[in-house]
Amino acid sequence: MLRLKFRHLVTLLFFLLAPSLGAQDFQDEIQVYTNDIQKPGRFGLEVHLNRILKGPLDAPQGLPFNGSWNLTPEISYGILPSLDIGLYLPTALDTDQHYRFSGPKFRIKWLPIRGEGEEAKGPFLGLNLELARTNRSFSDLRWESELRVLAGVQAQDWLLAVNPVFTWPLSDGQGRGTPDFATAWKATYTHWKTAAPGLELYLDHGLLNQVDLTREQRQRLFFTLDVDHGPLVFNVGIGRGLTSISDRWTLKFIFEMSF
Repeated sequence: MLRLKFRHLVTLLFFLLAPSLGAQDFQDEIQVYTNDIQKPGRFGLEVHLNRILKGPLDAPQGLPFNGSWNLTPEISYGILPSLDIGLYLPTALDTDQHYRFSGPKFRIKWLPIRGEGEEAKGPFLGLNLELARTNRSFSDLRWESELRVLAGVQAQDWLLAVNPVFTWPLSDGQGRGTPDFATAWKATYTHWKTAAPGLELYLDHGLLNQVDLTREQRQRLFFTLDVDHGPLVFNVGIGRGLTSISDRWTLKFIFEMSF
């Protein structure tokens, strides 16, 4: 019954709040990876839902991604205590109320350093490798890979995490040895076990050999709340763009289930 209600809730949100599709600036997930990993032999489902409420200040009027919703189910499976795999199925809804599928994305997460127990207190360190195949309507690239470093610590009352992210295009003559570089940061106050407020910061830096820390890059700060209360496990955040080329306001949700 709970699963049925959850599915209906997500579908209702998607149809009520999705007036247009943004092929440009499509975001299948907005997330900082921490010390979470699927237990061996268990399946998990995360539903990523985000909406650009207002695009960049210097963007021309009427760009299609302004006001769009993006919905991405992520299915995961635990292989070992330090290893799980996942499949993303990014979708969006166009202006004619038709679903559009971006293309599958596969991932493997390895987290060899992680605290013990449910709370996993202590430092953590790992890697997440992704391979994506994207449809032409969403990107000029057909194949792309991403390597994400997971690092941080779960202290008594704080969770601190950083993700250096390296992205390589792999097809259409755009393959190169130098990746695009970005970082994602998270600080969450975890004293209250069922509701943890925090901040997430997402920074683009350009090519790794030409790192640009100026305001010419996209920068976004999210105010977030992580809720873990019985069957309800989700993350919600409202983001503010910090530079003129950043989306001014973005809303995001991540719903989690394990079975």
